[in-house]
Order: sequence, then C-alpha cells, then structure tokens
Amino acid sequence: MNEKTSAAYMVVLEEGAAWPKWIAEYLRSAVNSVVVAYAPGESTSEFTARVKRRLAELTTEVRIAILACSPRADVEHLAAREEICHALLEAMNPRGRGEVVLAASVEGSEDAKHAIFDLAGALCDGLRGSERLVRVRFSSGRPESGIMASPAAAVPRPEHPAYHAISTRRR
Repeated sequence: MNEKTSAAYMVVLEEGAAWPKWIAEYLRSAVNSVVVAYAPGESTSEFTARVKRRLAELTTEVRIAILACSPRADVEHLAAREEICHALLEAMNPRGRGEVVLAASVEGSEDAKHAIFDLAGALCDGLRGSERLVRVRFSSGRPESGIMASPAAAVPRPEHPAYHAISTRRR
C-alpha cells in the first residue's frame, strides 16, 4: 500500500443493498470518501476483487468503512462479505482507531440478520487489544425524524371518533 497521508471513509454496497439513510452522519466529517458499489453483471468474486483493488489504490488509511449488506444469506455472498470486511480492517491502522459498520435493512430476513451478527462477532474476536470497532446498524423504511410519508395519513377517517371532534371545531 502507498504511504498514508490522511484518513478516508469507505462505503461498500453489495448487490441488492440499500443506501443507508443515516450515512450522512458519518460522511459529514469525512475529508476523503470512497464509494464502491456492486456493478450489474459482476460476479461476487469480481466485486470482492474490485473492492480490494480500490483499497490498495488508496493513498490514505481507512478510518471508517460502511458495508451496506444485501439481504442475501447464501454461502457465496457471506464468504465474500467476510473477505471484504477483513480487507477493510487490514486497511485500517491496527494501533489507531477505526470502525467497520455492517449496515442492513431491518426488513431483511432473520437468516440475513443473524448472519450479519455472526460476522460481527467473528470480526470482533479478531480485534482483541485493538482500538478498531465493528458495529451493526439496521435501517427501517420509515421516514426519518418523524416526517410523515403522507400528510393525509394524519387526518382521521370519518368512522374514527376523532374525526367528529375535528369537524365540529371547524364549523
């Protein structure tokens, strides 16, 4: 790897993964950000190799890496995910602070969620005595900050008792 001059944030999106809604919290403080997304038609091994090549090309060390995980839990995808996570951790200073965040949708299958937790546990076992962290974060499809998707959803229907209270106040 080249000599590292400053810290980078890296986002990796697996095939079928959603862009985490909360990612701006992390990227707000990033000086250098790199995004590697799965390309249509790319095999799992090609994607993994491309992520590793991109890591090798960096002139900065990785400080925070976010892996947006797909809902897939088959052996091939889980092995690729683990290989990518190890590569991300290796791109961090082993004596410095670093963080890998495994991100996924809360709507994913239970098998997919368990696989993410299993991977996080295995990665943490290999980090004893290190300042590096592994986190798991799930996002929901709900709107952020309590913003309603549809203002009409807040108006009670005529059959609801609150409808009559509102309609009599308006008169």
